[in-house]
Amino acid sequence: TPPPTPACCRMNRPKPAAARRPSAVAKPSGHPPPGDFIALGSKGQASESKAAAALLKPASAVLPSERKRDGSASLSGASGLTSLAKRPKLSSTPPLSALGRLAEAAVAEKRAISPSIKEPSVIPIEVAPAVLLDEIEGAEAEGNDDRIEGVLCGTVKQLKMNRAKPDPTLYLSLMYLAKIKPNIFATEGVIEALCSLLRRDASINFKAKGNSLVSVLACNLLMAAYEEDENWPEIFVKVYIEDSLGERIWVDSPHCKTFVDNIQTAFGTKLPPKSILLHGEVGRSGGGDLSAGNSPHPSVPEEEDSQSELLIAEDKMSPEQEGQLMPRYDDLAESVEEYVLDMLRDQLNRRQPMDNVSRNLLRLLTATCGYKEIRQMAVQRLEMWLQNPKLTRPAQDLLMSVCMNCNTHSSEDVEVVSNLIKIRLKPKVLLNHYMLCVRELLNAHRDNLGTVVKSVIFNELSNARNPNNMQILYTVLQHSPELAPKFLAMVFQDLLTNKDDYLRASRALLREIIKQTKHEINFQAFCLGLMQERKEPQYLEMEFKDRFVIHITDLLAVSMMLSITAQVKEAGIAWDKGEKKNLEVLRAFQNQIAAIQRDAVWWLHTVVPSITKLAPKDYVHCLHKVLFTEQPETYYKWDNWPPESDRNFFLRLCSEVPILEDTLMRILVIGLSRDLPLGPADAMELADHLVKRAAAVQADDLEVLRVERIQLIDAVLNLCTYHHPENIQLPPGYQPPNLAISTLYWKAWPLLLVVAAFNPENIGLAAWEEYPTLKMLMEMVMTNNYSYPPCTLTDEETRTEMINRELQISQREKQEILAFEGHLAAASTKQTITESSSLLLSQLTSLDPQGPPRRPPQHVPDQVKSLNQSLRLGHLLCRSRHPDFLLNIIQRQASSQSMPWLADLVQSSEGSLDVLPVQCLCEFLLHDAADESASGEEEEEGESKEQRAKKRQRQQKQRQLLGRLQDLLLGPKADEQTTCEVLDYFLRRLSSSQVASRVLAMKVRRRGRKGSSSGESSSTV
Repeated sequence: TPPPTPACCRMNRPKPAAARRPSAVAKPSGHPPPGDFIALGSKGQASESKAAAALLKPASAVLPSERKRDGSASLSGASGLTSLAKRPKLSSTPPLSALGRLAEAAVAEKRAISPSIKEPSVIPIEVAPAVLLDEIEGAEAEGNDDRIEGVLCGTVKQLKMNRAKPDPTLYLSLMYLAKIKPNIFATEGVIEALCSLLRRDASINFKAKGNSLVSVLACNLLMAAYEEDENWPEIFVKVYIEDSLGERIWVDSPHCKTFVDNIQTAFGTKLPPKSILLHGEVGRSGGGDLSAGNSPHPSVPEEEDSQSELLIAEDKMSPEQEGQLMPRYDDLAESVEEYVLDMLRDQLNRRQPMDNVSRNLLRLLTATCGYKEIRQMAVQRLEMWLQNPKLTRPAQDLLMSVCMNCNTHSSEDVEVVSNLIKIRLKPKVLLNHYMLCVRELLNAHRDNLGTVVKSVIFNELSNARNPNNMQILYTVLQHSPELAPKFLAMVFQDLLTNKDDYLRASRALLREIIKQTKHEINFQAFCLGLMQERKEPQYLEMEFKDRFVIHITDLLAVSMMLSITAQVKEAGIAWDKGEKKNLEVLRAFQNQIAAIQRDAVWWLHTVVPSITKLAPKDYVHCLHKVLFTEQPETYYKWDNWPPESDRNFFLRLCSEVPILEDTLMRILVIGLSRDLPLGPADAMELADHLVKRAAAVQADDLEVLRVERIQLIDAVLNLCTYHHPENIQLPPGYQPPNLAISTLYWKAWPLLLVVAAFNPENIGLAAWEEYPTLKMLMEMVMTNNYSYPPCTLTDEETRTEMINRELQISQREKQEILAFEGHLAAASTKQTITESSSLLLSQLTSLDPQGPPRRPPQHVPDQVKSLNQSLRLGHLLCRSRHPDFLLNIIQRQASSQSMPWLADLVQSSEGSLDVLPVQCLCEFLLHDAADESASGEEEEEGESKEQRAKKRQRQQKQRQLLGRLQDLLLGPKADEQTTCEVLDYFLRRLSSSQVASRVLAMKVRRRGRKGSSSGESSSTV
């Protein structure tokens, strides 16, 4: 009696019912080779009865790695060949013999308990290669499927016996058959036989080991047979794993790529592209694995001709289209996964030195990283494998595969990410590859980014700090410049929720991160991340909410100062010296700080009140701190950073920035809100300071105070409104007057004047047309005359009328305030209110911003004059052409009235004469002519050098003006409107009732003719 067939040598799949008649099982040869790799195929044939008897005996050996499976798993695993039923049948179903039924029952029973590979089970019929095609055609004509199967198995046997140099007629005939009749190969017996060619045969001699020709042929025959099937048999996975762990004769062959790629769909692994893979040993050259103890496999010369002939033919017959790649194991996914995990778990759990781990095992792990359990098993050993010189390259590929397939963000993958971050690598080459892998890890799943950042920061703060943490963070920030700072900020938020005070440590950590990542972080995104509202339980149940808000505020201030790079610092120092150097860098920094401050004010306005009700002192402190209006020591008291040498400069750089419209509007809204601790007076003071601070930074290439919303005017004026105590009841029917607190009211107008000067086209226009008091202040700074009534009112009657109206309004205002205060006193102190005893009279004023212009208190014109000198408000308003405030003033004034303030305006225009209206230029020439008449044109001997220089400068300005006027009248861009404006102006002057005015007009006219006669044929006028 032959020895019982080992359970590990049978395929875990019953044959499809009524598909093919079962054939006898060939007798196995001796004992299986050592290890887990079982050689298929037999040296001799056994009789049908002996094989059947062997099948009926119980299994005598089961590999330790095998697991008993439940019946459903084995049945699902056995369904791989059922797809044959979809193929057109070659003949009707043959009947089963009694022996056949017994054999099949035994096979089915044993497969249920053994997942291993079955030996070929069809009696081979050997025929001469030359008559193979005739034999197949003859059997097909007779409808004898069994003979076809037997003949094909016979050819496989011949190929197996002559692996070193197979018969060309034989393999070319098989390829021809695969091309025209692929279905004949899709029977269980032929599949088993072909799979036996894909396994290592321990009996073959050394010389033939390296010849992959037969294996390549088998792969392509199987591919042709199963190309259209969606469900492939599990045996393909088993022979794939065996070859992957062993010789890799066909797994790495480029000629088997399509077949191998389809098998690999079972693992759901996303493999790195060839350009990233490092092992560089693909196909035949990679068959030998010296580190695994195997011998190299040189191709012997006599093989080369037949192999090249086969490969040429195979290239023609093997379809390489992409359409062939599709999932093949959806129905067997669980069974395949269990088999693969069992095999690899067994390989990894063996007790063996690390040096003996096969590189091929790492390559198989690389191909199966689609399973999260494989990723978990691999990542725990990766650091050791990467540091082993013999395994470095395949370990790098495995690292890449683990990262690319970490795409579920399950608890297992979170653990994998955490372990990946702990890997320590020193060599630069390994480190560079590791950073590439980190990028792929971030691409694999969107939630990996937050997990990586959190793992890196917590590792950085642990005792087992990884020296590569900062480089990982640098890579992450480069990969996701918008999202990474947000997740980094969330980790800092987490740190600050601790019971222990982490502010000092957080400041130090943040400084270190910015330093090591070379400032390559989006500071605005980071700061906005710090301000995001969090709804997790740890935040809602936080014990120290007030401290949390104050510490976030401090980190915001530190972040703004940390954004000062060496280039920004250099540009700032150069700007202080009056040099325009690296201005783009400085401007980008200033705009960034302005944006962060806008976000911070939004946070304090909308988010902070929902976190906690801060004490008024703390709330105001936070608001001032983010706007850099707090005391300097509050910025560096924690750790003396910035250092003393940079301290004042850094604080100044962060404060001398534009103010955005939203920042300004929110401060006003916070001041108007009764629920927030910033009072109206404090809000007005803060807004006034910020507006003037921003205006002082003005430059041609920087918008410092851009405002679009006209509602800003009303918001500022609403802050001035006086509200009487709510607990006081006024008499029924009494309507209290609209009153404003005087100090705030006269602080609001200069503030709005600055805003109007920087936004003439909207705020300026609204002020000019609807707010007479503000218009009066605008005229004051434009004419540089701060008297009341304004100098633009030239008619004496109008001036007198304005003064009288102001007296009437003041008198009525006084009576309304006294009456109002009387009602308030009657409801509280019962005191009689007189002008001398009134408290409100000196503190309130009428709130009628769109009424007649009011006489400002004496300090206001002085303040406006100072503002005009420092901020050049008048120049900004005069420069506006749409609307043209300057032209409006000129046209309103009487034609006979001289406008000396225009001379100063033109003199300070710094060469930009083209922005001034032509009437302004004409008026300047008249004024200049009058000055010359008064002082005399000839140079006096007693004049100082300074006086002569001024005179020469004035004469140069005259020539510029004349040239400009002549160009407007006679130049290429001259038009009818400009010509009429100039002529109209001078003709009005010539018709003036004042002799001096007519003489000046004639004098300018003669000068214009004299200037033009040299260059033009016609006169100016």
